[in-house]
Amino acid sequence: MAKQYTTINDIAHAAGVSKTTVSRYLNGHFERMSEQTRQKIAQIIEETGYQANSQAQALSHRQSHLIGMVVADIENIFSSLLFKGADQVLAAADYSIMLMNANNSATLERRQLERLIKLRILQPSLLNADAYQLLADAQVPTTIVDRKVTPAKWPQVVTDNQGYSKLLVDYAARQGFQQVVVLSEAINANSARLERLAGVQAAAKEHDLTVHQVEIAHDEPTGSIYAKLAQVPDWLNGRTVIYAFKGTLLTRLMETLAEFNVQIPKEIGVMAFDDWDWDWAKLITTIQQDPQQLGQVAAKNLLALLDHQEVPATTLVDSQIMVRKSL
Repeated sequence: MAKQYTTINDIAHAAGVSKTTVSRYLNGHFERMSEQTRQKIAQIIEETGYQANSQAQALSHRQSHLIGMVVADIENIFSSLLFKGADQVLAAADYSIMLMNANNSATLERRQLERLIKLRILQPSLLNADAYQLLADAQVPTTIVDRKVTPAKWPQVVTDNQGYSKLLVDYAARQGFQQVVVLSEAINANSARLERLAGVQAAAKEHDLTVHQVEIAHDEPTGSIYAKLAQVPDWLNGRTVIYAFKGTLLTRLMETLAEFNVQIPKEIGVMAFDDWDWDWAKLITTIQQDPQQLGQVAAKNLLALLDHQEVPATTLVDSQIMVRKSL
């Protein structure tokens, strides 16, 4: 009985060609392919009984017009705006999005990806690219957005987290702040937080600042947040700034400081990465990202991949610092 070959890599190895060549053959792109190579691949496919994934082939031929998108947390307005930006671009190209939520769970994220034998835009929950090997095995176009994976196996659309984070702390140092309290969820959980921390550390070294890390859960009670902040030595001295690593944590921080009557900026400075169009947020010094543009650029890159065009390995989307009265 003929061996069942299940991946393009199997066929490429048996035919002695690259997997890109096999992929082009399966998708009917015979340009710059010799007749000998075509016949060799066809012979291997026939001999081995290989059956290509029909959904993936249909998508590569632009027959499905359905794109799968997995976001880290649909309740986070950042993820919602990310989706909105991608949808604007893809709708104009006559594509629809199947949106799936990972709910900040690596286990759920994998289940969602397994359901999507389709084109993909992924806001990853994990750092290690090996966790997403099923994407590589599926041989369909994929773009990564907002958070990087290592090593970089797919085109990535991200913010310069480290550069802008350093810029923000540089500004705080120039205002006379002497120590920085980093407020974040588990920092090792994704690349954006690690890069932001690296920016803090670079600026702290340059300006001789003290850095403290306070990690909290997204649903941590305000009393617990206050207790953790109070462990920072001499924190309400007017020379300490709290740096919230994302908008949802800024919300929890502001609720905590209000509940315990902490005055901003008299007793504590506040700044954040992320900026939402809320009245109180307009009082806080932040790095303003553009999640809609991140989504739009990721979608454009995905469409380019569909057209067999090359796209940059990493695309940086600009942000801006918004200086306000919280420092």
